[in-house]
Amino acid sequence: MDQEPADLYSVLGVSRRAAPGEIDAAYEACLRRIDAGEPADEAVRERIQYAHEVLSSQSRRAVYDSLVQETAGSSLLLDLTFSGETLPLLDTPQLVYAMLKLQPRDGEVKRRPLNLGLVVDRSTSMRGKRLEHVTAAVELLLGKLSPDDALSLVSFSDRAEVVLPAATLGTATQSVDLAAAWHDPRRTLHAITASGGTEIYHGLRAGLNQVTRSGMEEHTSHIILLTDGHTYGDADDCLQLAREAAGRGIGLTAFGLGADWNDGFLDALVAPSGGQSHFIEGPEDVMPYLAERLQGLGAISARNLALKRAWPGQFTLRGGFKLTPLPQPLSADADSVPLGDMEGRSPMTILLEFLVAPQTMAARYRFPIEISYIAPNGARESVEQAAELIAKNPSSGERPPPVPLIEAVRRLNLYRMQEKAWEEAQSGKLDTAVARMRRLTTRYMETGDLRLAQQAQLEAQQLAHLGTMSAEGRKLLKYGTRSLMGKADI
Repeated sequence: MDQEPADLYSVLGVSRRAAPGEIDAAYEACLRRIDAGEPADEAVRERIQYAHEVLSSQSRRAVYDSLVQETAGSSLLLDLTFSGETLPLLDTPQLVYAMLKLQPRDGEVKRRPLNLGLVVDRSTSMRGKRLEHVTAAVELLLGKLSPDDALSLVSFSDRAEVVLPAATLGTATQSVDLAAAWHDPRRTLHAITASGGTEIYHGLRAGLNQVTRSGMEEHTSHIILLTDGHTYGDADDCLQLAREAAGRGIGLTAFGLGADWNDGFLDALVAPSGGQSHFIEGPEDVMPYLAERLQGLGAISARNLALKRAWPGQFTLRGGFKLTPLPQPLSADADSVPLGDMEGRSPMTILLEFLVAPQTMAARYRFPIEISYIAPNGARESVEQAAELIAKNPSSGERPPPVPLIEAVRRLNLYRMQEKAWEEAQSGKLDTAVARMRRLTTRYMETGDLRLAQQAQLEAQQLAHLGTMSAEGRKLLKYGTRSLMGKADI
């Protein structure tokens, strides 16, 4: 008989996340109710039998779930690959990796107007070419934005100043309150002067106030921070503000210019929104970085993606990394993992690392991956895929992990190696840090990236002779290795 696959879970009365044991138990409960006299004709019995046959088979259930996803009309497609389907029976924890690939369905990405807030450091260290290149880059943005886009600009040192109040570009000069600043925005930009210290909170607070003005519900709201220094005494307040912005659906990008800024702080700042942090090596690079960021923000096919924690309790998320389109570590501590926005038509690829509790008895686990997001029409949607992992003694002939996943894990380990070398140097374990940095030199050579290999060699020599890594070398290795992760053949 013909079977409609859209409601097999409801036939048995279970959720799409149901484990194999729950499927069997629900099927047996259905049979017991029928045996006890619950009305059920032959068609109902066949449907219950068919639902159990499909959902209790790993391969048939996977095909069915894919079919449901294809016909559900969700805006995104999700592909899920695990490092292996078998978990060896061990009395110690083990690692398992999952690679997720998200991409929009076929069709042109409709551009949403932007509500962009620029928050620019104007402390004393920005004097000269740095501030000149930043103002030139903002001028470039003014020419690239559309009339229905909104823009605001805040500059900060130890206090904040609203240089360009939030305005829709096509009507900015028509408002009496905005006309003075927006009559000649380029002249206003060039009036910014560098002085004072660096207190990022003041700038972010003023920037968020501008971006959250009313009437921007149909816009993509985003803050771009550009700084060249450490913030003083307000880091915790900044992080709380970043969480507030994320709660309002506002994304955050952070650019660090030069070598004298806190990369760990900027990573933490963008994490609540699943945003991006970048290292801008020289002032001349500001313009291409901002232009590229603007291009990405103008082609968003889904907003505020988040990975839900729906997997079994025997698995603990140990770490996550967004590989493409722009590499960025993910926060594994939140109830749901922020992934940011889906930009353009390029896939978003994510690597997840799970720590598995000791497996001493044979078992089957249904491992669902569910991602929620805001679709282009403003509706809240989700997309889900699941795999079945089996704890058992491994047998011959099992398939090896997919090559792209192996390569992604190698790049992740390379990234962690340079992070570990930095931690060892900071804690005074210089011999260990030097040895690790020398191993990194070889590993970078194997990837073909000679610049990173040469930099690692220089840092190993500096560690051995001076007992410290250079601030610039630290950032070149960290962000250069991130870039390598995005170039893996995945």
